Amino acid sequence: MTSEVQPFVHLRLHSAYSLLEGAVRPKELATLCRDLRMPAVAVTDTNNLFGVYEISDALAKNGVQPIVGVTLSVDHRVIDGALGAELLAAFKAYIEDPVTMLV
Repeated sequence: MTSEVQPFVHLRLHSAYSLLEGAVRPKELATLCRDLRMPAVAVTDTNNLFGVYEISDALAKNGVQPIVGVTLSVDHRVIDGALGAELLAAFKAYIEDPVTMLV
């Protein structure tokens, strides 16, 4: 019987671009993922996408598939108002047809 390790994909990692929540820098992350033979990693920084290009580029150069995400803080007072209705409608449209919303 072989003891083959199943690949692991981290789906909620915060980089140094998530202030006060993450410390790993893009190049360090790419090297760690490559060395641990991770096929992909999801970087879900909080309230920003500032590091997307740098992180995606570093991961791809190391043969790791970047998965881009974001954790957003939403104020319930906005959701209850008119803007909240617009956000909810946009979210429902995205769920129904995500490709069109991204174009």
